Amino acid sequence: WTPPCREEVRALVIDGDPLHAADLARIAARSKQLDFTFSVRRRLPEDAAELLPGGYDLILLEYWYGTETCVPFLHALTALRGPPCVVLTGLDEPDIRRVVFRAGAEAFLSKDSLSPQALESVTLTVLRARRPERLALD
Repeated sequence: WTPPCREEVRALVIDGDPLHAADLARIAARSKQLDFTFSVRRRLPEDAAELLPGGYDLILLEYWYGTETCVPFLHALTALRGPPCVVLTGLDEPDIRRVVFRAGAEAFLSKDSLSPQALESVTLTVLRARRPERLALD
């Protein structure tokens, strides 16, 4: 028996709490379909354009950063046609979901109910929608 090939995904995690990024890495390591490589930032960049040369397939970001939300960043990155963004937050409220989707998020995950399967499903869906040839898993 040979384990299935895991598709590589380069993701940027933007979360002010380093423990949340570590939790995400532990969950992602249990993925059977995807091999995540994470880069981590604790703050949103001043200019979304600085992330474009990073070569990220996906950005996973928190909604709330103490004094600001990710909404302006989402608007800016969407206007630049940057990597797809998934909001990953403990603030799992319908109003927040609506706001981030309108701002350009392509998916939303609750930190409280995150599992390897949920992370895989959202990642595969978002990346296939952006670049159907990118993830052609059998």
